[in-house]
Amino acid sequence: MVATIASAGAPSPAGTPGQRRMMVARAFLAQNVSVGCAFGGFGVAVLPLQRTYGASSGTVALALSLAVLVLGLASPLVATLIARIGLRWTMMAGAILSGLGYALLAFAPSMTIVLLLYSIPVGIGLAMFGPFPASILASNWYAHNPGTALGIANTPLFAALLPMIGMAVIRDQGLSTFFLMLAGLHVLLLPFLLGVSDGPADRVHAPADAHGHVPHAMISAGALLRNPVFWMICLGAGYLNAVGISAVSHIAAFVAERGVAPAEAAGLLSIQGGSAVFGSLVIGILCARLGAQLTLALIAAALAASWLILLGTTSFPPMAACALILGAGSAGVFPAVNMLSARLFGQDSLARVIGLFGMLTLPLTFGISPLVGVLRDMAGRYAPVIGVVIAGCVLVAILFFGLSRVRARAAPATAA
Repeated sequence: MVATIASAGAPSPAGTPGQRRMMVARAFLAQNVSVGCAFGGFGVAVLPLQRTYGASSGTVALALSLAVLVLGLASPLVATLIARIGLRWTMMAGAILSGLGYALLAFAPSMTIVLLLYSIPVGIGLAMFGPFPASILASNWYAHNPGTALGIANTPLFAALLPMIGMAVIRDQGLSTFFLMLAGLHVLLLPFLLGVSDGPADRVHAPADAHGHVPHAMISAGALLRNPVFWMICLGAGYLNAVGISAVSHIAAFVAERGVAPAEAAGLLSIQGGSAVFGSLVIGILCARLGAQLTLALIAAALAASWLILLGTTSFPPMAACALILGAGSAGVFPAVNMLSARLFGQDSLARVIGLFGMLTLPLTFGISPLVGVLRDMAGRYAPVIGVVIAGCVLVAILFFGLSRVRARAAPATAA
């Protein structure tokens, strides 16, 4: 009977190609609105926030740090929420919460309120409709090989465009109008999120309910925390994320220490930031072709090689190539981890795996960049500290090459 229906032209169990593409488009839009507003938007708001509230640069920078901290801490709870009510309502609630946060930022009376708004509505909203659930949505609809879909969904186009638009809006209309514009982007996103569905019905998943939610058999947090492979992924990929953050924070000071002109140092930062736009897509394609483990190993090796070359040259062309690799490789870590987690622990458990991953890697992503600065001050120069960073990348490359021998968990067969 199943074969007869399929041959009659009914949609395939994995959904029609049009459905799959639309879900990836929705994931792309959700990720871009969340990350573009939080990171791209914040970048151009820093100086106006300082002027408006008479705050120091450190105090203003704390706003985004708090949002990222809350994002990591809330991710395991969001994974549970996704399992209970599905992606559609979780993502819509997150977009409404985050949009409300930006609307209130337009009228915030003090810097204390700004910090509170960035940490709670914006931070929790990021966790509920940002890269984490967007990646799950894209991966669910391309479960057979999600690499390219994850790369597209995590391409940070808005993070590159919003700073340019934001500068013009703030210059002509003021900071409050800019925050209201960010809130408006969230409102425009809601109709697209209304069409979100957890995933296609197949022989493993039950059919989606009226709200697009498919029941999931999710691995328990305890079982995951007892799994050594999960901890290896957290350690390795968390370190790679931290190296990427450290590159953004320290590359300009590092090359300036070596006598590079300030204009060239700023150019390296621009190249590194711009490469993230296509880095996620390129890494997603590599994951689809080589597998996530080998791709993560290659990212680690490429980061190590880039820093090693930067240690040995002050010529701009090779430095620019290294900055390009650092930005692109760092941007691809998250989609690669998504694909690897689905392969090793099952697509149904992806939300819990990524939720715990985000929380458990916070010490690395928050701690290593400041630690690099402290060690540089102790050593008096960057070279020995960068040597340690390179050694860590080499160890992570070996770790993921070893993990490439771990076979993906086969989906359990069900009775016909």
